Amino acid sequence: MSRTKEKKNSRLIDTAFAYYFHRTDRLLRLHFTKLMSEFKEDITVEQWILLNQLSATGSASQTDLVDKTFKDRPNVTRLLDGLEKRDLVQREDDPSDRRKFQIILTKKGKSLLDRTVPLMLKERKNIYKGLSDSDLQVLKKISETIENNILTI
Repeated sequence: MSRTKEKKNSRLIDTAFAYYFHRTDRLLRLHFTKLMSEFKEDITVEQWILLNQLSATGSASQTDLVDKTFKDRPNVTRLLDGLEKRDLVQREDDPSDRRKFQIILTKKGKSLLDRTVPLMLKERKNIYKGLSDSDLQVLKKISETIENNILTI
């Protein structure tokens, strides 16, 4: 590849913010895995997000979890199967619709969150070091705007 073409391609990636989001997401996931491993917690970021969502709502249908976590239905099913096998969640029949289940956080799941949430809050301080509250609000607004733009295309 010629030097000029290489330089043009380099500039293209420098302005591809999706690339920066992807890199940051990848680093955050790797960091989460390392942190959980250091504290001997057997949980993936995807599983933790589902547990955290359940903690916030008390219980949820699988459809609610799909919508709130931006994961597809097969992945949420697979993640819930693994969490249920480890007794971190349980499925209960939905009294208003027999075709659905309510997903409930178990005591064991709550205990895992009780141990890991303080780790996550402490680690956020390290990760967000050098960013003000205003910076973080702007980042959130930018992310939400991009999400909304994509969802309305």
